[in-house]
Amino acid sequence: MKPKRHFAFTIDIWDDVGDSIIKHVASIDNFEAARAAYVEVVKQWPAARIMLRQGARVVKDTGQRQ
Repeated sequence: MKPKRHFAFTIDIWDDVGDSIIKHVASIDNFEAARAAYVEVVKQWPAARIMLRQGARVVKDTGQRQ
């Protein structure tokens, strides 16, 4: 059996402008698990620009903090 390579949600660390991924952190199918992982990743790298995405759709983005 081949390992799964496509997941519903991804968490990545981006450059400051949001143009390119610096580091891929996680790929997860479950939204609740992805959201919990995102919170922990933000705690680990508080100064980084981190995005939780569902395909091309941005669900959460630390670059959009208010």
